[in-house]
Amino acid sequence: MRWFLCATLLTASIQSGCGYQLKGCVVQGGFGTVTVVPVDDRRLLSEGVPGVRVQLVRDPTRMSREVVCETTSGSDGTFLLETKTFGAGWMDERWELIASSQGFQGAQSYIELPHDPSTRRLVIEIPRGASLPADSKADTNLFDEAKQFDSKAIGNKAGPN
Repeated sequence: MRWFLCATLLTASIQSGCGYQLKGCVVQGGFGTVTVVPVDDRRLLSEGVPGVRVQLVRDPTRMSREVVCETTSGSDGTFLLETKTFGAGWMDERWELIASSQGFQGAQSYIELPHDPSTRRLVIEIPRGASLPADSKADTNLFDEAKQFDSKAIGNKAGPN
């Protein structure tokens, strides 16, 4: 048991030091979905959507949520999410992925990061059309959002950053 725990901690240390990388592709279609798929999924061969902003949010349902990485899809729709966040990919937790672009409806979904990102990819399907108003304010905290609706509900104190 100790050997297993030591091996797990060593692996976690190595992964957190080198970072976590997950590749993906944004394609046109669907209903704004985010799916973790095997590397040979046929949707990865579809024509990609360039210029899509992709954000990965840690602790999306907590007041301490934060955007841990952000990237933009390339000319072929592919992207690479890269973070040095401790626990990414091996801790049992949910993350939020947000994709947005002008001329397309966004995609927003909770996902679990694959333990072995070399065997998985993200496929983000977004339909053409007017982008919706800010689906998520991942870079703000919940205290500030609540104050917009009722400043008396939480007092006049600013939320944590």
